[in-house]
Amino acid sequence: MKNKIIFGLVFILTYGIQIAYADFLNMRSAEIIMLLVAGLVFFGFFGGIFMLIYFLIKKNRNTSSNVAPNTVAINFAPPLAYQNPTVEERIDKKDTVKGVTRIALPQQNEIRYVGIEEIIRCEADNNYTNFFFSDGDQLLISKSLKEYSDLLKPHGFVRAHQSHLVNPKFVKSWLKEDGGTLLMDSGDKIPVSKPNRELVKEILGK
Repeated sequence: MKNKIIFGLVFILTYGIQIAYADFLNMRSAEIIMLLVAGLVFFGFFGGIFMLIYFLIKKNRNTSSNVAPNTVAINFAPPLAYQNPTVEERIDKKDTVKGVTRIALPQQNEIRYVGIEEIIRCEADNNYTNFFFSDGDQLLISKSLKEYSDLLKPHGFVRAHQSHLVNPKFVKSWLKEDGGTLLMDSGDKIPVSKPNRELVKEILGK
């Protein structure tokens, strides 16, 4: 049955083409030209409609891809205060403060700025702190040793005793007297408390 239907359609199509071809041969030149013009107008009209629809669809797709409706820009950057932590915040975290080579030591009539590498040691004197420098100079500052301990530990200073903070670069030797004593290059002897003994040895390289 299916083959008969296909054969019938092919026959009808072939017969129709033969009739159209015979009619075309019998047409006059004017009729042929009119037929061609009508065909061009027909295909031009529907071709124009097709191209218009195509460009409208393409434009709509581009617009949809460039504009995402109902979107909100989210800024994941941390607040400015957390982008640039202060020196004090970094010191509290025990981070090494790179680029900081001097500290400010306030006195009654001035603020002295001294190089950290020039400090041999610091010694507590009640609520004051005595600074000893490599050039033999000495300053008494009206702040506690703990404040300067927190400030200088990130730069390698070690708390040898409750009352003493030393720069390991100026330690000459470890004396075994009195359970442990540091001999500084300046000739000063700094006691080492028992709780800090292992930490001091570790920093000095044992």
